[in-house]
Amino acid sequence: MLDAFLLGLNSLTPTVLLWMTVGVLVSTVIVIIPGLGGVFAMVLLFPLAYSLTPEAGLAMLVAAAAVSGTGNTITGVLFGVPGSATGVATILDGYPMAKKGLATRALVAGLTASAVGGIFGAVILALILPFMRPLVLSLGSPEFFMMIFAALVFMSYVGEGSKLKSLTAGFAGLMLSFVGLEISTATARYTFGTLYLIDGVRLVPLFIGLFAITEMLILLRKGGSIAAPDAKYGTKTQIADGFLDVFRNWRTTLVSSTVGVVVGLAPGLGGAAAQFIAYTQAMKLSKNGKKFGTGEVEGVIAADAATNSKDGGALVPTLAFGIPGSSSMALLLAAMIGLGIRPGQSMLTDNLHIVWMFILILVIANVIGAALCIAFAGAFAKVTRVTASTLAPPILVISLFGAFATSRALGDVWTALIAGFVGYGMVRFGYSRATFVIGFVLGILLERHYILSMNLYGLDFIRRPVAIGIASSVVLVVGFPIVRRLVRGVKAPQPEVEASDAAVSTTEG
Repeated sequence: MLDAFLLGLNSLTPTVLLWMTVGVLVSTVIVIIPGLGGVFAMVLLFPLAYSLTPEAGLAMLVAAAAVSGTGNTITGVLFGVPGSATGVATILDGYPMAKKGLATRALVAGLTASAVGGIFGAVILALILPFMRPLVLSLGSPEFFMMIFAALVFMSYVGEGSKLKSLTAGFAGLMLSFVGLEISTATARYTFGTLYLIDGVRLVPLFIGLFAITEMLILLRKGGSIAAPDAKYGTKTQIADGFLDVFRNWRTTLVSSTVGVVVGLAPGLGGAAAQFIAYTQAMKLSKNGKKFGTGEVEGVIAADAATNSKDGGALVPTLAFGIPGSSSMALLLAAMIGLGIRPGQSMLTDNLHIVWMFILILVIANVIGAALCIAFAGAFAKVTRVTASTLAPPILVISLFGAFATSRALGDVWTALIAGFVGYGMVRFGYSRATFVIGFVLGILLERHYILSMNLYGLDFIRRPVAIGIASSVVLVVGFPIVRRLVRGVKAPQPEVEASDAAVSTTEG
């Protein structure tokens, strides 16, 4: 193991580090553009990888994947625009912080959390190298079904306002996720005979509409700028606070990073699920959980830590079994095979130094990506002072372009526009967009893992030990406050009775 580590370290030649930096820069710039995520950046770099040495080509692609969630923080915090589906949860608290004049603090906290989460994922990957096979095989569809179910149960706690409205929005998102072909029978559902909806409502156009277009409509209606005119930008205090927030809230950082790694282990879940599962988990564990969605820095930390830590987990099935944990890992897998490196058992024997090289690149790329963005955080934050009439039109144009660029379908533009006006109505009438998108993203995965669990185990899937443990924790978390409230209700009248008796005794005396 030590020899493999040293070989991996020696693989980081100046040429390899140079191309790794190219991957970081290209990915960071690309993901800032709404709709063009890290996968798009990897696709652009993919042909170039074949003209380089295997180490340099793979280093470039791994670095691009590692920082794909970092650039999302910039547009998410400043404009409420998701760079991709993996950047939506950051908006829920990051953009409200920008409105309060805390854009720099939110940016630095999110970027630092991204780096810490990415490093955490790399460390965990290094630690579990000897235990890859039993770890991956111990988590199946029943376990992930229960994890997703738990996140949906906690939906009503996200954001402010009525819990009934929050749950209603979440249920609407859940129902919208069922549009398209049913997984097991390929039966069309709620498509109204249109070919465009056969694959369901697409994530990126929907989220661009719900957040980017909605926020620009709100901004144009109220006028002025995103943040208050007298707010401070780029101050040393905000930079220091944002950096220290990640470590002050170490429990949120640790839990969210762990959730990201675990979700990354499951092929097909990806960053969109990781960020929301981590967000709802952090919201439930935090003492400020009820403030999530209103500009709470812990919400930004939870989303960004999980988004980047998931790459360490996603590399486990990719390298050990040749099963890609996400679309970016699928591209990496294709590049490995094309360059003559076969995943599987040989990765843990003959090519173990390549695995160590990946681990080291995850660490270095996350540090470089976060440092690069933090260096310009103060300058980026000044954009929130620009007036609505100047800022909104180009943001709307870029957003619609991003929606169209995802699949080059005009229907995506209409989806974004309709979602924008629906989102505007949700804001006006107090319905949570946060729970809507959580219901939509997790609903797709909930159905998939439920069908797989039923086909493999029947109803016995709920009797698996890990599934029972997750279900028990949900019951305890939800049931404990109810029981405590009932107990307090029973005990509360007692002092009043005793006080009345004392008053009677005093009168009689």
